[in-house]
Amino acid sequence: MMNSTSLGIKILSAKEAGWETVYPMWQRLTVELPTYHFAPFGQPLLEEQSVNQKATLQGCLSKEDAEVFIACGDGDTVYGTLSVVRNQQKGYEYPDSAVLFNLWVDPSMRRKKIGTVLVGHAKQWLAAQGVTSVQVGWHPDNSAAALFWCKHGFRQYESIAACVLSGSD
Repeated sequence: MMNSTSLGIKILSAKEAGWETVYPMWQRLTVELPTYHFAPFGQPLLEEQSVNQKATLQGCLSKEDAEVFIACGDGDTVYGTLSVVRNQQKGYEYPDSAVLFNLWVDPSMRRKKIGTVLVGHAKQWLAAQGVTSVQVGWHPDNSAAALFWCKHGFRQYESIAACVLSGSD
């Protein structure tokens, strides 16, 4: 699956490009993500995270109801990635839904509409699959993410909270 945009960005499926193409970006996301929020589980243990990420990525790529999109430029330079998985919200009027996760754009390519292109492509793909709603999560301290997702039609509807039970409080 490939789609070219007027911005010169190609959208590829990691299923075709291979997990090795997108995996380095997932690793960078793991390192950067905790800088945005309270980390109730402590800092990531990068070696263990690496094993888990690889399994998650390979799992996404092996499922028909999941996709990992890659935004590429000239020479197939990877600019960004976005993952999506379809699911069923049983007991609701519109059960066919999906979750977007691991949106990552290379820091040198941010503010160039790459995230917008990835989200638009994912929404089109999901609509073609019959999906009627899509969810995404972001950390409340990440105001740039909040602005981005709200600009793309998402509205917050719940909050998730955590506390550390270390006895040090």
